[in-house]
Amino acid sequence: YFKAAREICDETGALLMCDEVQVGMGRSGKMWGFENLNVEPDVFTIAKALGGGVPIGAMLCKSHCNVFGPGDHATTFGGNPLACAAGLAVTKAIDEDNLLENM
Repeated sequence: YFKAAREICDETGALLMCDEVQVGMGRSGKMWGFENLNVEPDVFTIAKALGGGVPIGAMLCKSHCNVFGPGDHATTFGGNPLACAAGLAVTKAIDEDNLLENM
């Protein structure tokens, strides 16, 4: 299914977006759930696990579809200093403590 969706998006110029809120940040055994599908999205969203309990959300995208500049998009749980510090700490712990290798 996801391979076919990727091909359709490539053929039509549409963007493939994945919601990683439930499966991202190692919850699927890989850093991103889409890595289990052998498909690479153009855009994906993350939240929940990113903040380790602190509300935060983020959208990541490839450069060809990066249309937002600073201040273009508002979010309830976006870039406040506490949420960003939590997101960095969680990401650092996953990486430096090799958490994915211990799953």
